[in-house]
Amino acid sequence: MTHVTPIASIPGLWRIEVDTCGYLLVRNGRSLLIDCPAKELSKELIAKSLPFPEIVLHTQVQEEHTREWAAFTAAKVYVVDNCFDIATLNDEYRVASNTRWPLSREWESRAEETYGIAGCVTERPPLQPLNVAGRLVPGDSFTWEGITLEIHALPGSGKRAIGIYWREAGALFSGDLIHAGGYLVNFYDLERGYGLTTGHQQLQDSLELALNLNPNLLLPSTGPVIEQPGADIAALTKRLSWIKKPPSQPGIAPATVVREFGRYKEIMPGIYQNNNMGNIILYVTPAGQGLLIDPDPCVWLDWDATVKEVHADFDLLELETGLKCIELALITHYHGDHCEFSDLLRQRYGTQICATPDVAAVLEDPYSYPYPCTFEWYDLSFDHVDVDRKLPYEESFCWRGISITPIHTPGHCFAHSGFLIPWNGILTACTGDTVQYSGGDIFCDLPISYNDTAWPDFGFAVTFHRLLQAKPTLILGGHSNYFFDPDQAILRTMLTVYKETESLAAQLVPSGDLRKYMTPPGFDALRPAQTI
Repeated sequence: MTHVTPIASIPGLWRIEVDTCGYLLVRNGRSLLIDCPAKELSKELIAKSLPFPEIVLHTQVQEEHTREWAAFTAAKVYVVDNCFDIATLNDEYRVASNTRWPLSREWESRAEETYGIAGCVTERPPLQPLNVAGRLVPGDSFTWEGITLEIHALPGSGKRAIGIYWREAGALFSGDLIHAGGYLVNFYDLERGYGLTTGHQQLQDSLELALNLNPNLLLPSTGPVIEQPGADIAALTKRLSWIKKPPSQPGIAPATVVREFGRYKEIMPGIYQNNNMGNIILYVTPAGQGLLIDPDPCVWLDWDATVKEVHADFDLLELETGLKCIELALITHYHGDHCEFSDLLRQRYGTQICATPDVAAVLEDPYSYPYPCTFEWYDLSFDHVDVDRKLPYEESFCWRGISITPIHTPGHCFAHSGFLIPWNGILTACTGDTVQYSGGDIFCDLPISYNDTAWPDFGFAVTFHRLLQAKPTLILGGHSNYFFDPDQAILRTMLTVYKETESLAAQLVPSGDLRKYMTPPGFDALRPAQTI
């Protein structure tokens, strides 16, 4: 339902509220709109005898704020200077949003891209091109009907976000900088790169800038009007302070290995793992049968050279371990660096590729899921992975007399599995990228929302509770991480640190509902399609 109400303290200013908010300035029978929250506004404006806007200014180009393409098609639209491409959906936008990871596989950028993260568009473009007539440049001003509106860069919830300051009225149109009460508008719009907190740091700087403008009123694009800007900005700044130094507890010293050879280390008899931050974990029976977790040693050369290197790795593993055949390959999740050489295993050994139903759904049809780090971003020579065998969660299956149990291990991404594997009298757990630890202080990363990891339901807690129930002695994670935890002291510490971090994170959002504020639009609809 749409509400159009006057701002009592500023004559001629109206607030339009649907799911989000816009603001209509009326002067001399004309109007200007700041952000457009609805496709249908004509009836409401007519009912209030308000003129249709001839100009629309945007604090941020995101779908929920840019619906004038349907509501006011003749209006001239102005967007921040570096939002022109996404606002018009032009060829430059299409190229910039259809990314590939360079062959160098450098990770320094942490996969931050112009419009998203690791091939995933995170900025929610308008559904139709906007009628862009001009650009708003931070530091400049926009004049209309005798009103001067200052343009200020306020990145945080979006790296191109601006504030529009009407100094004469003491009103700052603050976009999604802050929610009333001193809360975040959401977590996902703060994401810049893969696991980075750059957006949170930008937000704190922008809050300080907004405070220095000394507005009497903040007019946000999401949530109620903020009538005490100083108090709410101070509250959010305080709530954000822990992110610079997140909760942690001391852990353990790195464990020693039996031996190393080539790109591999022997963790204990019959269990081998990459030592180069790759992802292969290999179990080999005394008779030479092999079970492999995540077929990708993360060797980044050109394709032909990489294939040659991987074959050389398996030649070496056969020589050093007695391996004769890899019978099964279990894939923990759909990221390209965990499944790249599935077909090579099929060709070399006749290996069966296995995954849980949710992981298999993304492996076999990655284009139906707006996640980062799927195959197209890795620019691999294939566009999907065929899964030979789907392994339901919590249904144990037998391999060479060993009962293996697939378990759900979200935290790194929602479609993520782990495997409990008894071996030589102890229980091991392969946890993919959700539990990556080899020693040192224990801390908990903020979620990567676009991996669909909203806390607490789809986050680390699910994995920690399941592992504590299973009581594994050896945990083998992704990217060469492993640790022994015979009394589960490390897992309990991880859960404790997570719970403390979760509590602090919940204080950042209205009502403490992390699942709501960590779930990007549309992601709820993906979950039923992934059979857990």
